Amino acid sequence: MATDIKAFQALSEYMDLLLDAICVVNRAGEFVYLSQGAERVFGRTPQHMLGQSMFKFIHPDDHERTRAAAQKIMGGEAQTHFVNRYLRADQSVAWIQWSARYFVDRDLRVAVARDITAQRQMEEERERLLQQLELLASTDALTGIANRRAFVEQAQQRLRTNAQLAVMYLDLNHFKQINDRFGHAGGDKLIQQAAQRLQQSLRSHDLIARMGGDEFVVLADRIQHASAAQSVAEHLYQAFESPFVLAQQHVLVTPSIGIALYGQHGETLEDLLQHADNAMYQAKQRTDKSIQLAY
Repeated sequence: MATDIKAFQALSEYMDLLLDAICVVNRAGEFVYLSQGAERVFGRTPQHMLGQSMFKFIHPDDHERTRAAAQKIMGGEAQTHFVNRYLRADQSVAWIQWSARYFVDRDLRVAVARDITAQRQMEEERERLLQQLELLASTDALTGIANRRAFVEQAQQRLRTNAQLAVMYLDLNHFKQINDRFGHAGGDKLIQQAAQRLQQSLRSHDLIARMGGDEFVVLADRIQHASAAQSVAEHLYQAFESPFVLAQQHVLVTPSIGIALYGQHGETLEDLLQHADNAMYQAKQRTDKSIQLAY
């Protein structure tokens, strides 16, 4: 093995021109040779790493995967794109991509290590931005709850697998007067507070979205009877019993709620929304609590 290491050392002048690091590891997993590129890749000098177990520098969460990859290499299966994480001297994380093979006659693993940290950071940033864009595309900007697009997508999915559903259409009574009295900023604040109350009043498996203006829609799950839907609507209505605070004034606002049941009033989302919307306008004509089941 000493002869082999000397051969690597003889080529070190050329290896040092590489941005990657050439690493040689013995059966015990100890570094027996590292090119000068190791300092660029691992953030540690070769002298600091020589004779040390590679696991001393590998991120603890990657130990098991790295052992498994090493076993495959020693079993004759070359690894060309294995990635793990190393901890640099300053404890920052380096993402390392390996191309490695095992030489049976020398009982050594020889590998090329490439620092792909910047690439991974760019990929993570791209993924984060994509998630943010997806969130923006599915979230109502004013209230933070789901928007129409997100509601339609999720409701369509549930309708394909679940028949125990009810759709409730809801708007705020006399909202125009609120806007006239407190301005659009006051109206927006009312919509935000109303969305928060509605969301807090829903069961965990129900879905709420803002359709636009002062209109909200709820998809209630596990609704076996009209009475169950009525109970959910009553709970939503009760969220408006205490007054809202607008411009340091207490303002009492009530909702009108229309209910449509899957099966009884339609089996498509379009039909259910239409029936619930019609029932909501019927609810506005009631002199008692403004909740109406579709006819």
